[in-house]
Amino acid sequence: MPVHVGTSVFHDWKAIEYPPAGWTDTFIFSMQPDAGLPPDDYVDGLKKLTWQLTKLRRGASLWVKVGGPGVWYAREVRRVMRSAPLAVAVTLSDIAQPSVESFSFVPYTIQVPSPPPPQAEQWYLGDLPRNALTCLRVLARLGSGYTVEIAALGGFGIDLARKMLRILVEKEYAVYIGDFVKPAKPKQMILINDKEIGRSNPNEKKSYPFWQITKKGTSIALRSWGLPPDYYFPERKEFRTPLDSRHRRAYRKWPAWIRKAWSHAEVWTGWTEVHIKGLDATPDALAWGRLDGMETLFWLEAESGHSSRQKIQKKMSRRLSLATAYAESLKVRLVFVLLAMPWVQEAARTALAGIPDHVAVVTSDWNNFGWLPVVEWGKVRLGTEWSE
Repeated sequence: MPVHVGTSVFHDWKAIEYPPAGWTDTFIFSMQPDAGLPPDDYVDGLKKLTWQLTKLRRGASLWVKVGGPGVWYAREVRRVMRSAPLAVAVTLSDIAQPSVESFSFVPYTIQVPSPPPPQAEQWYLGDLPRNALTCLRVLARLGSGYTVEIAALGGFGIDLARKMLRILVEKEYAVYIGDFVKPAKPKQMILINDKEIGRSNPNEKKSYPFWQITKKGTSIALRSWGLPPDYYFPERKEFRTPLDSRHRRAYRKWPAWIRKAWSHAEVWTGWTEVHIKGLDATPDALAWGRLDGMETLFWLEAESGHSSRQKIQKKMSRRLSLATAYAESLKVRLVFVLLAMPWVQEAARTALAGIPDHVAVVTSDWNNFGWLPVVEWGKVRLGTEWSE
């Protein structure tokens, strides 16, 4: 049952007994990894709720229950929540009760249970189908985006995404900005009986529908994350404000790219411009799932090629080193991917070396959507050495 402390709402509350120390005053927050937020950003939102706990319920503790099929998300939440000003336990959602050792430090206890906090009403979530809420959450992070980007990050097809986005527009949670239109690329011409076959129609154009979230839609997204509807939460957005470029359109399709390239891979969720606290690197996109039966992070670097070979080599060497150490610290596998033009892949070749057994590195052309070399653990596979 939802409860509130001041304006902060938590999913539940429980007085937990830890004999012989006594009873805790523990507030429960449920966190779902597929809610459209990377773990560090979700923690930033949650931390802002804790100040009212520390002020209005002195001695209160926090229990964060994390759902999901794997353990990486919960481990990352636990790592970042260590700096919270109150005792925090982070567990998987199927744990009946956290042990004392699960808390960041020993929680405050009293000899009798604390009085329960006031109950809060269930927040209205816009009466949306599950897939429409997923689209709304993606838009709340992107601000605006194309149908194909929203579909890729939402984890479903373009037709379904388009249908769900129209529902959001009907409810005034999003607005349709219009179509970005560009001429079709000329097709290769073939001479058959002195006639040119394959010439494209010069009037033929491709359109890309573009959508943007509204203030009303942002409020619904915030409530779905367990946060107040008027909450100031800039951390929910992409780490940078990316330009509408080929670079951005490549990494926003990252989860769909993996699914198309490796049909045997499970992709549970994914995000763009992921900020990882304490790690001086921001992957262009990060997906989380399972590969070869093992929990895996799919780390993407999309390189435009606007730097010199030396700078590209230095950047890729550093990023790979940081990503490798990070995955090892949280006990998950890592697939490190560079999407770039062929000359950039070749320039990075010398930097992509010294691969441990829990890491695989592949590269591919960012113009070749849905194709990646076969993953081999402990090895590097360049897309320039493979053919479709």
